[in-house]
Amino acid sequence: MKKYFCKAISLLLSLILAVASIFPVTAFAASEGELRSSVISIASGEVGYEGTSTTSKYGEWYGYQGGWCTTFVLWCFNQAGTSNGVKLNGVIVPSGGNCNSMISWFKDKGRYHPVSEGYTPSSGDLVFFDWSGNGSCQHVGFVNYTSGTTVYTIEGNCSGKVKAREYTAKGSKPYNNISAIMGYASPNYASVSGGNTQTTASTTKKKTTTKKQTTTKKQTTTKKQTTTKATTKSTTAKTTKKTTAKETKKTTVQATTQSTTQSTTQTTTQTTAPSTQEKTSLDSLEIYASTYDMQVGDSVVLEYSVQPSDANAVVGYFCDEEGIIELGDGGEIKAIGPGTATVVVCANDDLYNQCSFTVTEARGDVTAVEHGTSREVVGTTDNSVVTTERNAQSVLTRMGVNVTALSQNKQLYAIPIAIIGGTLIISIFILITKKIKSRKSR
Repeated sequence: MKKYFCKAISLLLSLILAVASIFPVTAFAASEGELRSSVISIASGEVGYEGTSTTSKYGEWYGYQGGWCTTFVLWCFNQAGTSNGVKLNGVIVPSGGNCNSMISWFKDKGRYHPVSEGYTPSSGDLVFFDWSGNGSCQHVGFVNYTSGTTVYTIEGNCSGKVKAREYTAKGSKPYNNISAIMGYASPNYASVSGGNTQTTASTTKKKTTTKKQTTTKKQTTTKKQTTTKATTKSTTAKTTKKTTAKETKKTTVQATTQSTTQSTTQTTTQTTAPSTQEKTSLDSLEIYASTYDMQVGDSVVLEYSVQPSDANAVVGYFCDEEGIIELGDGGEIKAIGPGTATVVVCANDDLYNQCSFTVTEARGDVTAVEHGTSREVVGTTDNSVVTTERNAQSVLTRMGVNVTALSQNKQLYAIPIAIIGGTLIISIFILITKKIKSRKSR
């Protein structure tokens, strides 16, 4: 009896597995609304997380530590995609980059909306901020929801924390005022959702059938009119052909000159295009520079290589930080102010790589005073010492230490260090005295 029972159970299980394998997994895919709420739910669950301004668990996941508002966004999409069994990163959002490269990615797909368009964002959209008001993006977050003109957001790396914020017309500038918002991006959730594919297909079918009927009617009526006109004005058409041909030539020349001027402006925004515009699939992107530690006024070229090496690549250079470096044509980087700036290199809107440049103040001339008269002494400073100081500063900066703040607030830690040093000297003196006394007593 037990044998028959075990056989029946195993047969039933095998039948269940066979039936389950027949049904496609996509039948149970999340809808667009479910995907949006999943992304926002994951982002909301991270509110209160605290890292530093340059280190976080999201940067550890991404493989690069630095400003992490973008890596927070990408991490949330990755988590939502994994939990719903779909790929989101690299499909509806880029697989890497920073704020400005994200905007460029969404612009290419026609899914970026500047504030001037009057676009009303939805929950799960991305919001981009321009704190400085110079047209460059420095921060990105999620749109949680909107109420009237108020925009409620969830953002990473708000002073090293994940925070929920709100932006109004009366909010403190720039961090809670809607004037800081420069635009929104609407990821194409519908393209990876399972609930909206059939409805869109049916609606497009209906539209195409109605269009065919109306166009055939219009074509028959217009043909009769044009034939009568053509017989009467055949001579005029012949004479106008030459002039229209000349006009089309002129317009083509104008169009080509306009396109060339537009392409040159794009290269100044650090986009280098190959001879053919087709983007091919790439396996890897490597970036390298002769130095990553610079002084104000220094220049260096950030170069790249792709695999396969003969592939066509459209490469863009992006930087969120203002006032530290300037990006020029072909990856030329000029140091203009002290600080650390992260540069993102993007190839074919697919592969991303990034690095940081640490810029310090340039050394000025040394002025020495001798017998009451001042004279300039140039080149007496030991270069090896200067190099060591610069390397130490860059190491401290990459560790998350604000070197500038330390140097500006020496008085805050000079006294405690002096007390600790004095205590150590006294302790050593007491220890030596005790040892001498113990030897004498013997």
